[in-house]
Amino acid sequence: MTLSVGRLLLDDEAAAMVAALLARSAIERGGQPMDVACSGGADSTALAVLAVAAGRRVTLHHVDHQLRSGSAAEADHVVALAERLGAAAVCHQVELGDGDGLEDRARRARRSVLPVGAATGHTMDDQAETVLLNLLRGSGASGLAAMGRGPEHPILDLRRSETRQLCELLGLSVIEDPSNRDLTLRRNDVRHRLLPLAAEVADRDVVPLLARTADLARDDEALLTGLAAEEIDDVLDARALAAAPRPLATRAVRSWLAEARSGEGVAHPPSAAEVDRVLAVARHDAQATELAGGLRVSRTQGRLRLSAGGAGNLPTVSGAPNDRGRHAWADGEIGDVILTGAQIAERVAELGAQITRDYADTPPLIVCVLKGAMHFISDLSRAIDLPVEVDFMAVSSYGSATKTSGIVRIVKDLDVDLTDRHVLVVEDIIDSGLTLNYLRKYLSARIPASIEVCTLLLKEGEQRIEQDLRYVGFTIPPTFVVGYGLDVAERYRNLDGVYTFVGDGAAPGRPKKA
Repeated sequence: MTLSVGRLLLDDEAAAMVAALLARSAIERGGQPMDVACSGGADSTALAVLAVAAGRRVTLHHVDHQLRSGSAAEADHVVALAERLGAAAVCHQVELGDGDGLEDRARRARRSVLPVGAATGHTMDDQAETVLLNLLRGSGASGLAAMGRGPEHPILDLRRSETRQLCELLGLSVIEDPSNRDLTLRRNDVRHRLLPLAAEVADRDVVPLLARTADLARDDEALLTGLAAEEIDDVLDARALAAAPRPLATRAVRSWLAEARSGEGVAHPPSAAEVDRVLAVARHDAQATELAGGLRVSRTQGRLRLSAGGAGNLPTVSGAPNDRGRHAWADGEIGDVILTGAQIAERVAELGAQITRDYADTPPLIVCVLKGAMHFISDLSRAIDLPVEVDFMAVSSYGSATKTSGIVRIVKDLDVDLTDRHVLVVEDIIDSGLTLNYLRKYLSARIPASIEVCTLLLKEGEQRIEQDLRYVGFTIPPTFVVGYGLDVAERYRNLDGVYTFVGDGAAPGRPKKA
């Protein structure tokens, strides 16, 4: 007997495969609506077929990131697929903007337009890649747990080879995304190099093993998170939090911050370094700490307090006519005002007061990273009411470009001995974090008592390496900025505020960049 899925007629082999894959999926049968994210690739196409076969009322959602020519044709492909399956289709267009971290920016853009709870075509192979990616980031059980099978990830028990085989049996053409072969994207590097190497070393297919690791880690994480909720019924009680077993305390803090961040519109979970800093505040090892997304955790009368700190994502302002008038020479080269001089002065005073409290008994050696931090260190050092010593380093990773090269050179080294000194590194801006990571390792080799970092600016979502930042002035959008010490080809440092840069980076008399 011939079966059909929408307008597709299935022969016995195809019908048997659909039934077998459905039995291993988490797709519930019935006539309920189901939103499916569909790129037109084999995985999401197979998911669409299985959802329709399960009797669901399916809507396919295609997201055009506008990253390559011909992307509009891919939307037409998904619409045609929906018609063949008897499903609805909705096409979305998103703008990614500039900045590093293409994969993360694309993911955030998709989430902003997809319906809540939309199902994705992630397979067991994607799960294995995610486990390895999180392992490379140093994740604990929550990261190794990766994706949980269920309505949003209903085909995690299927293999990528099976989704492709199903599409071939049904005669469905699929879109081959050329970016999936781009080894500069870390997931692709894991897919095409690390997984095959792991399989060669293990002499077996490691994808099911990594998927099993995710299942085990998810069970452990669920148990520990439940125990944390029972053990720590009031996460704001600093003494109780500090006394709790560390695995439970970290989970209580992570859950608290994740919930708070979702209310502030911050999608990413707190980092391990941020959780550690909050626990340091609970233990009274620190008075307060700044978190990404403009949040600040402090301790008052034995209670933790979460507030919107000065390091938040400040809205871009379009006024500041006086600044414009003073900087008329930069017209056409600088864009929106990100931070005014007054905003910077107020925040620098707050940072100075916080550093004064934290280092009251052990004044630090302040290491200024030249040249960008020269304005910042001048104002910050005067706001610190301690007998501090200042030394200078010069490093280079930008040259005259507007993107970091990733190659760090020490242009000027320190003159003082760091042995057993408390060191506070002062930076102007942190984006990828590669330079800071190199600098920390370089300074740690000199055996200081401690190394902390104070940065004026932190670019949201740009870090390639998890950073432990004790003091953050402002979190800003991932755009290139100049002013208050930041430059392009040595220009714009003397702007009072911080501005987006819209020029081409060529100073008068200098050739333009190719």
